[in-house]
Amino acid sequence: MNRHNFIISSALLAAIAFTPTACKKEGGGGTSGSSGDMLSFMPKASEGVIGISWAKARSSALFKSYEEKLLKEMPPEIEKIKTECGIDLMADINTIVIAANSSQKDALIAVKGAFDQKKVEECVTKMGGTVKDGAYTIEGDVTNAYWPSSDTIIISEGLSSEKIKAAAADGSVKDNKDLMGLIGKVDTSATVWAAGKVPAEAGGAMGMMGGSPPKSAYLSLVVDSGVSATVGMVFEKSEDATSLNAQMTMMLEMGKGQPQFKELLGGVSSKVDGKAIIIKAKLSGDQLKELEGMAGGMPF
Repeated sequence: MNRHNFIISSALLAAIAFTPTACKKEGGGGTSGSSGDMLSFMPKASEGVIGISWAKARSSALFKSYEEKLLKEMPPEIEKIKTECGIDLMADINTIVIAANSSQKDALIAVKGAFDQKKVEECVTKMGGTVKDGAYTIEGDVTNAYWPSSDTIIISEGLSSEKIKAAAADGSVKDNKDLMGLIGKVDTSATVWAAGKVPAEAGGAMGMMGGSPPKSAYLSLVVDSGVSATVGMVFEKSEDATSLNAQMTMMLEMGKGQPQFKELLGGVSSKVDGKAIIIKAKLSGDQLKELEGMAGGMPF
């Protein structure tokens, strides 16, 4: 098994939940829900956090309509883990929270599900790997792990088990005033949510449209029979938000003027709120099917 060993496969599973979805609230959802509760496990120094309710994603009508296709895209390790270890990642994973800073290797992935340390470590052994001091090694690839509770594992590529444990010793994300200010604008009980500092490379792309790039962003996403989304981009100055929003509005109206995009873009809008641009989008299941046809595959 390569770098994507049996635990990393659970992180791959998280990517499925990144279907375009949205928060049913207008914002200010606070930190209710299991992914919000898991913030206490993540270090204060985190610059960005992503929360995924895999249980909600897989129970949605939209997911069920694509389930057969998604299963075909899963790495073979997923089925091997189910057969040899009795861990069904598709069904057993409940929630995933990812916390990161400027060092990608130091990112932490917390996975909550219907498994425990004993079951997971027995699986490592069954897969031909070894377990030593919180390091799970399979075919030379090492995943460092720490269990903050009986049903939650935190993994990292760059931090040892002890460093993962110590990462929140000086405070958790809940003690990070700036980050929690952004998280307070999302609904952490949504299917997918994210908040944090905008990476330089992403901000640079926005900067190409003129003006300064956003310094931070947040989003709330919910999957049901279709999808909708609320995204906020926060700038240093209100005039930067106003300038970029004017360009976005012009491009959006031009797109809506094209017959093939009129209905698809009908549920998309943007507005300025102080130093932020708030973008909302909504697509029905039928519209997603249309996008799928345009893209020649699944719309996520």
